[in-house]
Amino acid sequence: MDTTSNTHTASSRAAARSTAVTHSRVDGCPAVDDAPVVQDAPAVERAPVAVIAPVVRDPAPGASGDNAGGNAFNRRVIAEFRANGGVVGGPFAGQRLLLLTTTGARSGLPRTTPACYLAEADGRLAVFPSNGGAATPPAWYRNLTAHPEVTVEVGTRVFRALATEVEGAMRDRLWDRQVAADPQFAAFQERAGRPIPVVLLTPLGDLA
Repeated sequence: MDTTSNTHTASSRAAARSTAVTHSRVDGCPAVDDAPVVQDAPAVERAPVAVIAPVVRDPAPGASGDNAGGNAFNRRVIAEFRANGGVVGGPFAGQRLLLLTTTGARSGLPRTTPACYLAEADGRLAVFPSNGGAATPPAWYRNLTAHPEVTVEVGTRVFRALATEVEGAMRDRLWDRQVAADPQFAAFQERAGRPIPVVLLTPLGDLA
């Protein structure tokens, strides 16, 4: 019997099984959105185990925390925003951009995302959960629906805000302003097949 061949075949099958259980990443979704935080375990004297420490990101200046996941593109935008006082280049060059930190609807953990906005004369800011025209709203919309108090970063300013969805004439007025400022939102609405919400962020007080 060729034991070398059998050993090679068994190894190949094990590798195939290992590959089969590897989780793929869905584009635009955090890989560890609601994963529980694992606390440091006490040392085991009889069978010491090497523990890999989790990577912990620093929270936003003055903000309550930050997401450890998020897609790579958003993480780069967030880092560039914070490093340059709210100025971002690339596809966001010249656009009004803020960072919105919500509380995860399921996890209760802070989640930060970039978002385009409109400023009202009274200091409130309008954001638009378009999700690029997807059939479902983005996670941050579900988060602020469950937990309406959020943290907002605009330029170098960081403040708490209350998120409120608006409807009727006010919603239509703000939506029309956004489409005039950025016509791609009209295409988002057409693709979505759902009314894209309009959310007003009312400042509650500066954090930094």
